[in-house]
Amino acid sequence: MEVKRKRDSHGLKMASVVPAGTEVTRQGADGGKRGRIMVVKPVAKAYILSGHMMSSMAFGDFLLRKKWPMAVAIILALVLHVLDFFGTCYEIIEVQVQNDQPVVLAAVPTQLSAALSVVCVAAFSVALLGMLTRVHSQLLWMTLRTFDPWAIIACAMRGWASRSFSRHSVHIGMERDLFASYYVAHVLDLVVILQFSFLIILAEAADVPKQLKRVCVAVCFIYCSLITLGALFCPVIPDWDPQSEVQFLFFASMTPKSQFISAYGTMAVLLTKAVVSTIFQKHAFMYLRCHYQYCMDQLDASFAQLAVSDPMAITYSDFRLALQEMGVSESHIFAGFNVLDVEQDGRVSLHSFRKSLMDVFAEFPDASHSALLSRFCQDAFNQASGYSSLDSMFGTVLSGWRRIKLEEFGESMYNMLTQDPALAKLFRRDKVRTQALLFAAFVQVALSWLEEKDFRRIERDMTSLGLRHRAYGIQPSYICLFQIALLQTLSTKLSGLSLHAEIAWSVVWSHFVVAPFLSGLVDVESARPGLYCTVKTLLQESSKAEGFIEALETNLNQVPGGQSNWLELFRDAGHMTSHLAMLQGFILRIAEDLDAGNSLKARQMIRSVAQIHWDRGVVPRHMLTFQHAMSQTFHEVLGPHVFTHAAESRWAVFMQTEVLEVILLAPFAETQDRVEEWASMCPQYVDKKSWNALMRQAYIEGAVADLGFQRLRMESGKDTDVTPGDVVKTFCDESMQHPSWTFEKVAENYCKTPPDSLYFLE
Repeated sequence: MEVKRKRDSHGLKMASVVPAGTEVTRQGADGGKRGRIMVVKPVAKAYILSGHMMSSMAFGDFLLRKKWPMAVAIILALVLHVLDFFGTCYEIIEVQVQNDQPVVLAAVPTQLSAALSVVCVAAFSVALLGMLTRVHSQLLWMTLRTFDPWAIIACAMRGWASRSFSRHSVHIGMERDLFASYYVAHVLDLVVILQFSFLIILAEAADVPKQLKRVCVAVCFIYCSLITLGALFCPVIPDWDPQSEVQFLFFASMTPKSQFISAYGTMAVLLTKAVVSTIFQKHAFMYLRCHYQYCMDQLDASFAQLAVSDPMAITYSDFRLALQEMGVSESHIFAGFNVLDVEQDGRVSLHSFRKSLMDVFAEFPDASHSALLSRFCQDAFNQASGYSSLDSMFGTVLSGWRRIKLEEFGESMYNMLTQDPALAKLFRRDKVRTQALLFAAFVQVALSWLEEKDFRRIERDMTSLGLRHRAYGIQPSYICLFQIALLQTLSTKLSGLSLHAEIAWSVVWSHFVVAPFLSGLVDVESARPGLYCTVKTLLQESSKAEGFIEALETNLNQVPGGQSNWLELFRDAGHMTSHLAMLQGFILRIAEDLDAGNSLKARQMIRSVAQIHWDRGVVPRHMLTFQHAMSQTFHEVLGPHVFTHAAESRWAVFMQTEVLEVILLAPFAETQDRVEEWASMCPQYVDKKSWNALMRQAYIEGAVADLGFQRLRMESGKDTDVTPGDVVKTFCDESMQHPSWTFEKVAENYCKTPPDSLYFLE
């Protein structure tokens, strides 16, 4: 650590308490005032509880970003403990301690008083958790080397012991059997007292904002003063035996009440010093971990590295070139610069750069220049598109699923699916509950495999499940209805799905469950030659049929569980009609390109419109609803002699594999396109020569490429029969875990990461 030494002794003392690795970024001038403010860039290990640990908790990120929950928790906890001290919510009874002494009051615990104590403990826990993320280890060590913290702990324990001794003396003369509740109350009281002591110590050692420290110290001082004055002047407080005496260590022999008053009065005196220094002395020394100050130096350095053409501003060309060298994909670079360019003039000022990156830097204070910008671009892309990394999507899916009650979910799925006459015929009405539970169990099992990231197992088992369902009369068109019912049921049970949640569920379910299930239900690879031709013929016939678009508009609002807010997406009914006709023609052009062998061109066309549709409020359920409404309209307008069962199946497979799947995976298309282009020229099975050809596109050769090939064979469970499709899926899954990376960076990371011993993709 290098710390700039100050000539004055005060500066030397300040420098000596900064732990190794902590960078001093700003130090205010003394100016003849008492104390000064130092702003430091924290190091993760220098804090008792890191922000990264907190952000992984359900409410941790909220506690990190907001200061008021901590203050509210402290105030709530202390108010509840004051109420507990004065016997609120207890059953108050009279007890005759001795025959010749006056009657005293006893507080008998009740369920309400127990609940009050539990809430008090929980509030203190929240306050302590939030405070721990702001406690600097070196500052805590300095605090513990003084007498004050140990005196506070000693006084708190002395006060608790005095009250407990008195309560025991009072309750021992009672005839009630209160053994359990009596000792539980003692334990809860001890926990609260210790929490209060630790909170005072941590507040002194925490680099919290000045205003929050003032609130904390003031509330603790008021609490100690109220307890002391209440015990001193209120004669009706229960559980105080006026006749017994107790002596603690070297303290004089006094009544428990006097011991208690002495203990809490001493704490109030100790806190007086803190009150004076934090409230009345505005310039007293303290550490300040301010998110909007301590990161300025590093942000300024990052800005200087990006502002190549003009030192006063960052241009898109400079920003793009720098992030390309870091391995960030084009879509994420564009999203990141769009957030930075507040004025939309193609230039980013230092002020805009600072303002945009402060929150990211505050969450990851140890991030390097490249990691900081990569994270910022990924967050910007996530916010704009609703997409995130695969791990984040899994987290969204699994956290939502844990809130679902399986039986209710299965019943809702069943009721929604049986609204379609074709599906209703498949199920027996006398086994509704059994079928409903099977639906829920199917989703539960699939998600449990995904939670383990056992991608190979779920692909294999879903393909086998699809093969078995051929004999059950399941058609590919039913899969669309199942997806609609799944999303609609989730939306109902979770009180709505955000765009992020809708996309997460759609991507995870479509890519990891539906795709392999459909491959087992229908031999997709063998069906492709006739697939495109059939769909092209259907769309050509429908474009000539009179009234097709009008019938489609009607059917869009009649799909069970489908989206019904179609008019909200368009200016008026006429705009909706013209747009549906355009969409019909667009899909026809896609089918024509695919039939002609121009698969890359077709997929690029689909991906180009994906983001436009998300921006307009179109979600995956709209596309699924459109798919099923088109099937119904084909039936009604073209008739069963044209739209046969085979044609219906091919339409469903086409929409699922060539349209919806491509749209959902659009953010990961850069890597997928590069690998698919290589796969189109690859032999039937991937050998080392063809693998090395792919690796050379990523500028990887030699031993690193060999490691990647070994990992591919190990994880696929195959030795010589690895197919190009296996490679495409592997890299697609890999890019989904790192959506902001370029193909080169994804390939390098894949080759350098050792395979998991259980053949799971990490």
